[in-house]
Amino acid sequence: MLLTELNVDDLDTLTHFRVERFLHFFATSLPSCLIQLNGYQMLEIHCPSTEIIDDLLDDLEELCDRAWLILGVHSLSLYFGEEEILCTNTYFR
Repeated sequence: MLLTELNVDDLDTLTHFRVERFLHFFATSLPSCLIQLNGYQMLEIHCPSTEIIDDLLDDLEELCDRAWLILGVHSLSLYFGEEEILCTNTYFR
């Protein structure tokens, strides 16, 4: 077996570490949110309160930059309840 071969468990572990690293940058707001990665295309953040959404909207550029750099997602959506509050590209270049 080559050391460069990755299995499903390895990929899950790497994804977990990437999400943990992403959460580290928004430690005051994101831990209470439900985070869902839909492949490498979309990051969904389901927020329990409007105050958290306001905080994330204030840091939107940094949130998008970190989501793109760390998680590799192309777009980000913020939800409150079942309602989508915002959907945007993660890269502004």
